[in-house]
Order: sequence, then C-alpha cells, then structure tokens
Amino acid sequence: MRQKDFILILIFGFLTGNALVAQTNWNLNRCISFAIENNLSLKKMEIQEKMATEDLNQSKRNLLPGVSASSRAGISFGRSVDPNTNDIVNNEFFNNSYEIGASLTLFNGFRMLNQIEYQKFRKKASELNRLNATDDLAFGVMNSYFDVLYQQGMLKIAEEQVETSRLNLKKMEKQVELGIKSKTDLLEMRANFETEELRRIQVENSLKTAKLQLKQRMNLATEGDMALETENNPLLATEKQNQQNLFQAYTQWSPYYQSYEAQLKASRKSLAISRSQLFPSVNAYGAYGTGFYETTKDDAGKTVGFGTQLDNNRNQYLGASVNIPVFSRWAARSGIKKARLEVEDAQNTLEEEKQKLYFEMANNLNDLEALEKEYNQYLKQQEADQQAFQAAEKKFEQGLVNVVDFYIAKNRLTNSGSQVLKARLQWEIKRKVLDFYMGKRFWE
Repeated sequence: MRQKDFILILIFGFLTGNALVAQTNWNLNRCISFAIENNLSLKKMEIQEKMATEDLNQSKRNLLPGVSASSRAGISFGRSVDPNTNDIVNNEFFNNSYEIGASLTLFNGFRMLNQIEYQKFRKKASELNRLNATDDLAFGVMNSYFDVLYQQGMLKIAEEQVETSRLNLKKMEKQVELGIKSKTDLLEMRANFETEELRRIQVENSLKTAKLQLKQRMNLATEGDMALETENNPLLATEKQNQQNLFQAYTQWSPYYQSYEAQLKASRKSLAISRSQLFPSVNAYGAYGTGFYETTKDDAGKTVGFGTQLDNNRNQYLGASVNIPVFSRWAARSGIKKARLEVEDAQNTLEEEKQKLYFEMANNLNDLEALEKEYNQYLKQQEADQQAFQAAEKKFEQGLVNVVDFYIAKNRLTNSGSQVLKARLQWEIKRKVLDFYMGKRFWE
C-alpha cells in the first residue's frame, strides 16, 4: 500500500511539475534570453567565428619556418649506382638515409603580413555578424512578444463585447416576451451577437498563432500554455533626440554598421595581398642529412658500422632562392583589378547601409513622436465613445434608438479600445528601438 501511495505521489508531482513549468510567466527579457541560448543559427555563427579565429592563428603561424624530416631505406638489385661512391655496381646492397630540412620566407611583398591583417578583419566581421544576428533575434522575439500581448488585449475586448451583447440579448428576449420590443429587434441583436462571437473565435485563433510564432522564435518546444507578463511602463513624453548626434553615436558601437566597415577593411587588405604578387619573393633553405650504405667497406673489406657511418656521412646545406614574376598572362594584374573593384563595391555597400540606417532612424524617431500624440488622442476618443455608448445604451432601453444605432455606438467603442491598445504597444516597441539606438540592449 505504501508503494502505491509513493508511486501516486511521484506521478502527481510529475504532472503538477510540468503544469507549473508550462504556466510559468514569461517576461520579455526572459523570452529573449531563452531564445539567444537555444537558437541554432547563433550556435552555427559561433562555430564560424571559431573557424575565423583559427584562420587568424594559422596566418600568424605561417611566419614561422617550415621544418620537415624524412628517412629512406631500400635494397638495390642488379646494376645500380652506389650512393656512397657514385660508381656503377652490379651487386645487391642495402642503403638508408636521414634528412631534416627547414625553409623560411624572407620576403614576399608583405603578403603574409597582409594576410594576418585580412584574417583579423574577417574574424572581427564574423564576431560582429554574430552580435548583429543576436540583436535581430532579440527584436524578432520582441515583436512576436508584443504581438501576443496585442492579441491578448484584443481577445479581452472581444470577450467583453460578447458578454455585453449576451446580457443585452437576454434583456431583449424578456422585452419581446412582454411585448415591449419587436421580434425584428431581437433578430438584429442576435445576428450582431453571433458576429461578435465569431470575431472572438477569430481573435482567439490569432492569439494561438501568435504564441506559436513566439515559441518558434524562441525554439521553445512545449505544448503547455505560455503566460506572458504585461508591460506596464508609463507612457511618458520622450525627450526629443538630436538625430545627427544619435546617428553618429549609434554607428560607433552598432555591430550591424561596423560589420560593413570590417568587410571594407578586409577588402582593402585583400587588394594588398593581390598586389604582393607583383613583388619578387626571397626564401632561405637549410638541410642536414646523413646515411648508412652497405657498400661502404673498411680496409679489411667489412661494412663500416651503422653509428660510424651516420657520423662520417653527415652533410649540411644552406641556400636561398629568389623568384621574380615576369609574365603570368596578366593574371596578377587582373586579380589586382578585381580586388580594387571589390573595395569599391564594399565602400558603396557601406555608404548604402549608412544611408538606410540614417533614414530608418529618422522614421523611428518620427513614429515615436507621432505615436505619443496618437495614443493621447485615442484615449480621449475612447472616453468620448464610452460616454456615447452609455448614452446610447440608456436610450435603447427606453426605446429612443434602434438596434442598429445601438451597435454603431458599441462598435465605435470597441474600435477606439483596440486603437488605444495598438498605439500603446507600438509606442513600447519604438521606445525600445530608441533605447537600442542609444546603446542600451534592453534585454541584458
């Protein structure tokens, strides 16, 4: 019996535990943090950033000399060359050699130094692209988050409208029974009630879709409901920003803008690498070798010992080479020309993005200012529509207005309420965008 009770307790704890996890309230910062930690695209970009780091490290290692070692062993048969005396012999013998060599590039038109700088800018661009992707993900989650809040607010408004219509419909049914109202009014009211119920169902479905989109952005695989915390920040008048100063400050830290700058710098180093092909290259070499040859005999006709031969057959080599490019079918010049065009393209792209950012910032600042005015006006309109609806409701009960006029006032109140909600949430989004321009990652 105790074992059964224990199992039941475990099952109950598991089920309630899952329910608690599913019902946990999510605020905006938590949603964004979860999305950043679990986003697969960001993980892929982290891998690419590590690869760029390794490319940079290898470009630095390329300045070191290259060292290699080799060993050869073999048995010669028949007519062959004695590797010790270079005489032609006609007998079988064993030979073994060892060699270690090193090479070092002394000069190649600063190609390797420019490659290091090029890889630095590529690594920087990779890092900035990852940060920019993180910012994009945060704003994507934020938009989905506020979309859910909007649909929740709209569902609340729709439910209130359905409930109001349900109460009025019951009153109307009683009034028809008493002969106070006509059946036509009852039918008209029932038709409006069904329309509002349909609207409630549509908003409810839109809310489910919005939550699924939010979970998809967050990579949150759970079937439970997702309760969001409502933003309750006071809507205060925003201090007007100097757009030019704000833009200059934003471009100093923005990973989006700086990634294009890094790509431009990388293209300039790529041009320098292409130009290095026109310069001569100078390389130094060195080698040390020795060997054992079975044909090496002493005065008694015996093969000299392995250790003695390794000591006696030592040889060293030092040398240098100069490679001067003379004619490569214009390939080097063509590469330089293409690299120069890539620099121009990167410069043009940077200026284009700079222009887009400037006007995007201007639009967001104007939208924020306009939304403040619209929100305050919608509040006044909502108050007026509320009073108009209350007056229409009293007149309708007294038979002074028909059903159509009553629902016109009711729908006007519903519309102004949705506009207040929409303007408020849009202001929240634009406000956070402005904070981001000022260097504040609101989710951190």
